[in-house]
Amino acid sequence: MSSDDTLKARMAFAANCGVCGVPLIYTTDPVSLRCSFCGAESSTLIYCPEGHYICDACHEREALDVLRKVLESSTSTSPADILERVMSHPAVPMHGPEHHAVVPAAIVAAARNAGYPIPAGAVEEAVARGAKVPGGWCGFYGACGAGIGVGIAVSVLTQATPLRGAPRRLANAATAFALSEMLHEHPRCCKRASRKALRAALKFLRAEMGIELESGPRPACSYTARNRECPRGACDYYPGYQVVVPRPSD
Repeated sequence: MSSDDTLKARMAFAANCGVCGVPLIYTTDPVSLRCSFCGAESSTLIYCPEGHYICDACHEREALDVLRKVLESSTSTSPADILERVMSHPAVPMHGPEHHAVVPAAIVAAARNAGYPIPAGAVEEAVARGAKVPGGWCGFYGACGAGIGVGIAVSVLTQATPLRGAPRRLANAATAFALSEMLHEHPRCCKRASRKALRAALKFLRAEMGIELESGPRPACSYTARNRECPRGACDYYPGYQVVVPRPSD
């Protein structure tokens, strides 16, 4: 098998069970399973029908290494550019909690690269906090981790704590605004959610914090073949999607 074939196989494989490649089960009845890699036992709502289970820590590990390397080398002032670069790596699966760390880290790193003052260690703190948001929260807990990532970024940038009223309000408002901009009736897509979260973040940062970051061009999604629930033409990142702007009435 050529290196290109190996890469394609790995990318397709990562869209499902990380052990055998079978489509995962998403259930509302929790089951107790041991992680196929580290052996830790935990209750989960997402698992393989063959009995395989990968905990969030093991699921994220390689992708977070990629994220950190990109953050170290990137000089981009566009969170979206950083996001697309990370997501394009074969270690990053189609869906998963990795995206919850990428969103806040991309925002904070872009602000750093744009010359805005940020707290010491802010980029790594954004990664660490985002990585704690479990997978599946969009459906199981009613708050997409990518949207929460926007609030995490604002919390890190403002050094919010539960006792600092104004920064705490701002961080919560950022999450609320991001989630409100991400509503649709399609199944989950971590690529779309991350992109929409960053689009919302740019609006919020500009309006509420005076932080101007580059938006970058709207990407034409290349992940359709890996996402069996892709709504295709109903998604505004689908290749060839046209934004319809209503004409003003006479």
